[in-house]
Amino acid sequence: MNSTSISVGTMDATPEPVGNATTMDFAAYYDSFDDPALKHGFRNLDDHAHLGDLMQTVSGSLTRNFVLDFNDAAAYVQFDLSTTSISSLLNAERPEPATTRWINVWYPYHHRPLLELLAKHYDFSPRLLGLMCSDPMRPGRSPPTSQVEDAPVKKFWSRRSKASSQSLEIEKGVDELSEHSSISSYDSAARGNLYRIVDDIWHYSSVDFGRNYICVGYNSLYGTKCFDDPDSGSLLPHCKRVWTWLLLCKDSTIITINEDPFPFTQGTLSTVQRRILKETRRNLTNVFRALSNVEEHALLTHNPMTLLPLRTRLGCTPEETVHRESDVPGLLFYYLFENWHNSYTLVTRKESRYGRELTQLRHDMFQSPQFCHLDRLDAIGKELGVLKRHYQSYTRLLARLLEPRLTTPASLENSRIITSTTTTTNSPTTSTSSIPTLTPAPPPLQLTESSTRLGVPLSAAAQVRFKRLADLIDLYALAEITTYLDQKDSLTTLNFNLIALKDSLAMERLTRVTLLITKATILFLPVSLMSAYFSIDLSGGRGEGGGMYTVREYWVSFGVILFLSWVALVVLGVFSGSVETGVVLRGLWRGIRGLGGRVTRGLGV
Repeated sequence: MNSTSISVGTMDATPEPVGNATTMDFAAYYDSFDDPALKHGFRNLDDHAHLGDLMQTVSGSLTRNFVLDFNDAAAYVQFDLSTTSISSLLNAERPEPATTRWINVWYPYHHRPLLELLAKHYDFSPRLLGLMCSDPMRPGRSPPTSQVEDAPVKKFWSRRSKASSQSLEIEKGVDELSEHSSISSYDSAARGNLYRIVDDIWHYSSVDFGRNYICVGYNSLYGTKCFDDPDSGSLLPHCKRVWTWLLLCKDSTIITINEDPFPFTQGTLSTVQRRILKETRRNLTNVFRALSNVEEHALLTHNPMTLLPLRTRLGCTPEETVHRESDVPGLLFYYLFENWHNSYTLVTRKESRYGRELTQLRHDMFQSPQFCHLDRLDAIGKELGVLKRHYQSYTRLLARLLEPRLTTPASLENSRIITSTTTTTNSPTTSTSSIPTLTPAPPPLQLTESSTRLGVPLSAAAQVRFKRLADLIDLYALAEITTYLDQKDSLTTLNFNLIALKDSLAMERLTRVTLLITKATILFLPVSLMSAYFSIDLSGGRGEGGGMYTVREYWVSFGVILFLSWVALVVLGVFSGSVETGVVLRGLWRGIRGLGGRVTRGLGV
């Protein structure tokens, strides 16, 4: 396994190919073209004076494409090439030593001729080309209303004709009943619009194999702190989804085709949108920067995670150097796909968003459980489900890339294939006297057995990294999501239990109050009877007023009966275990302290 490496100036190493010689090879190669964009447009990526401008160009929102040729000794790049110029590059033989080429395309809908050129050159399937050329404005969403800054808009943003807008109006008038059918003329699968499909199914992925290429299509997710469009019904409102096509071709060419993340802005982006665009291109710019050898010896000036073994390496043994040329295309394919820091850190960080929110919900539940917590837990569960299916689509995509692709008997039948068992000697022939003489047909094209297999073989260095990536997804992303889902389920059960406990406590308090009132009633019941008795004018009245009892006798009797009633209730409460005096007093004390605290805070003391 090739480890991520860098060149250290102090170590003894086998001499690399002479940089000037290779630079001259590239210069002579580009000078052989008549196209001025090819002859004078390519710039040296190892030139410190050009690197800053190149990095700004690759991250700019108005850059349409670039072509980058590189090997161990040199790297040259040119931006915004025309379809004719790229066609000349594809049809010309590359300079020696072996060179890897990276073709990157942004805003693919505006570059349909270029995509058709690549499709014909590498023999894409018609369906694959059609999906690549999908119109990002066809899903039928209205453009977001946001204030954007004035900026110059390039001509390729305004190429949409009136027919496209008319087709959108026609789509809006489709019968509403058709939207509820499983497959309808309005459905994304039936319409064949890629961006409608990936908007509806965020875990959608595509794998296509040809005899000249491997193509994978997938969604990448990028965390955003602000909601780009709260009314868009996004499956993950805090994430930005961007679709990417990634191709590894047989001639050591890597092709990346990136979705326009803001198709409705017509190239005019706000400050927030430019920041999001920079985030979506972070991995691509990191790989682009890793292909430059500028400051390759200053290890501390680099982020260790951006030190990629594409052109800077530590190994100098014959076993390492002999495989470098064949390893680089697969490694570039892998590192463009990996994008770990954006897609996977949504859930793998120690203080991830879901971990913090679940912890806060648990704290709020213990403070005061509410049914609204269940709504938020349900939303979190749906978001985690989307992420889980998204990462599972990655693992299945990796499984398809790593599965062996063998030559089947059907591909060998009725074809002139040179296999390991084919011999060059002729088999014994029968007598030709009874066989009529026929005009010999031209010999068919003879192919090797490997040329009939679909897909481009990945190098061993790329395969071990893809296997490692699958393990990382299982161990960190999917395992974390499973943990969060289990925590969400436990919090849902806990919230129901806390609500039930809250109701039980409320009922218990109500019972205590009712019991207290009942006891008070019982306490004063004998006194009421006594008062009724004293109010009766019995015969044999005393004194001039005719009353039988004096006021003193009444209150003495009142006190004695009240005391005896209270003693009786206390005795009954002790024997029945229903003494509530302490509980009531503590509750009264807490209420008085709380009222005092609110008054103090209100007065600002």
